[in-house]
Amino acid sequence: MEDNKPINNEEEVRPPNNEEQLNNPLTEETINESEQPITHNPPPETQEDMEVHHHAHDPALPHHKKNWKNYFWEFLMLFLAVFCGFLAEYQLEHTIEHQREKKYIQLLVEDLKTDTTHLENYISERKEKRVMMDSLVLLLSTGMHKQMGNETYFFAR
Repeated sequence: MEDNKPINNEEEVRPPNNEEQLNNPLTEETINESEQPITHNPPPETQEDMEVHHHAHDPALPHHKKNWKNYFWEFLMLFLAVFCGFLAEYQLEHTIEHQREKKYIQLLVEDLKTDTTHLENYISERKEKRVMMDSLVLLLSTGMHKQMGNETYFFAR
């Protein structure tokens, strides 16, 4: 089959140039030719042609010798990088703790509000029960519990 045949030179690929090919629908031959792109691969560059850039701080170079200033500046840059990282981490922790503090305060206020409402309900219930116990004691101590049986039952309950 000719479909899988690679194109070796540019002469085999021809664009349609006459009117008959332009006016007719595409045939399999023109589709196969148009699907195959023409590529040009230049030969790879050799190592001799490439530029090599040597860094100033490369200790492998024979002419490079570090003096105390170079060591000092390297130490200073490294120290400043680590110190700035520490400051950024400290600031981040401070911000997170501040947000957490606000959240805990809001939760504490909400808890206090719910506790206050629960205590108010409990106090009102206790006051109501104390009034009922006083009434029950009064009924029992005066002997009126026999005449007022329903009230005695209600207060005792």
